[in-house]
Amino acid sequence: MSPAPSKVDIIQAILTNQSLTEQEKSLLVDEFINEIKNEYPDLKYHATKSDLTDLQLELTKEIANTRKEIKELDVKLTNEIKELDVKLTKEIADTRKEIADTRKEIAVSKSDTIKWVAGMLFVQVIAITGIFFAAIKLFIPIATH
Repeated sequence: MSPAPSKVDIIQAILTNQSLTEQEKSLLVDEFINEIKNEYPDLKYHATKSDLTDLQLELTKEIANTRKEIKELDVKLTNEIKELDVKLTKEIADTRKEIADTRKEIAVSKSDTIKWVAGMLFVQVIAITGIFFAAIKLFIPIATH
């Protein structure tokens, strides 16, 4: 028992048969294709090699576009990061300068405060000494009388 001929073999036999006219070949191939369609009604839902090739081309284009978008986004983000780095560096420098200025102001303020405290202490010592001498003068005459 020999194996059944494949559908390709049948089509090949029809097309290479010298006793058939082109019209007869065309009708036989058409009839054979209709039988296959009846045998496999959902054949239209199966992907063909052409469908897969088209899909592959589409996906290749999509991948290329996605790579291009990623590259553009990478360049854009790199530029934004550089701009932010420059801004942050400037902000840090400005903040350091402000801190230095604040330290100078604190030092000046501290110096001024020490001067005021020393001056007030001097005035208080003089005032207390004056009160002490005034009290002694008041009480000494009473004690000697």
